[in-house]
Amino acid sequence: MPFSHTKVVGPAGRFGARYGMGVRRKVTQIEVKQRGKHRCPRCRALTRMERLAFGIWRCPKCGFTFAGGAWVPQTTLGKTMTPEELRLIELEKQKWKEKVKKKKE
Repeated sequence: MPFSHTKVVGPAGRFGARYGMGVRRKVTQIEVKQRGKHRCPRCRALTRMERLAFGIWRCPKCGFTFAGGAWVPQTTLGKTMTPEELRLIELEKQKWKEKVKKKKE
């Protein structure tokens, strides 16, 4: 079995000694996240999403096509909240408003 030239840099090993170590590390971080498992927004299955184009993703299990980030299907800014998470946020807002009203009185 031949030894691996990509032990340190992973997927960026295909660049060889070119471009510098910093760039190759960044490429590795992006590609590992991109090709990892992500949760489908529709069927909630944890699978490896297919990247069709820049920011367009498809779930291989249910076939749902959706817009996401350039390198990951769901970004932190574009994350869709579950109903339970939204309910908790609304409760926190109400508590905060009540607290502010009590301070004013």
